[in-house]
Amino acid sequence: MGGLLFAAFSAFWTTLVFRLSTSPYHYGAEVAGFFGLLGVAGASIAPVAGRLADRMPARRVAFLGALCTLLSFLVFAGLSAHLWGLILGVILLDLGVQAAQISNQARIYSLRPDARNRLNTVYMTSYFIGGALGSAIGADMYAHFHWLGVASVGFVCSFAAALAAARPVKRMVSQK
Repeated sequence: MGGLLFAAFSAFWTTLVFRLSTSPYHYGAEVAGFFGLLGVAGASIAPVAGRLADRMPARRVAFLGALCTLLSFLVFAGLSAHLWGLILGVILLDLGVQAAQISNQARIYSLRPDARNRLNTVYMTSYFIGGALGSAIGADMYAHFHWLGVASVGFVCSFAAALAAARPVKRMVSQK
């Protein structure tokens, strides 16, 4: 699930400069840097997401994060011609990905405390593979289908992540 959300996140951030350099904006790369500052909103949610993951099932927080990310790509698809639409989408994207990331790590750490490092390594490796694939696919989709292609990639990845978070979990019982 984390890899899917990071794929969506990376598809967006890789192609944002392309979107901002075309109509109606015609901005340079420095304006895309301004959008990076909006990521502070995502960082600010970390303590809140951690507390939510402590109070409710972490899967639910991850699911809500995936839904927030999904919503961001609907905003990007429908409102990216307006600067405020891009700003709103960035805030939703960062909040959603950050909330899911925090809750996913809480879930991982609760699985086997004696194997935290190994489990986190597997999770983060899959997370960054998802991000690399999202960047590549996002750039390719932008080249062929422009901004709507990028929004579609983000939507599909976010939808798949939400499905993964919503599916029932089979608990493995150790037989001794």
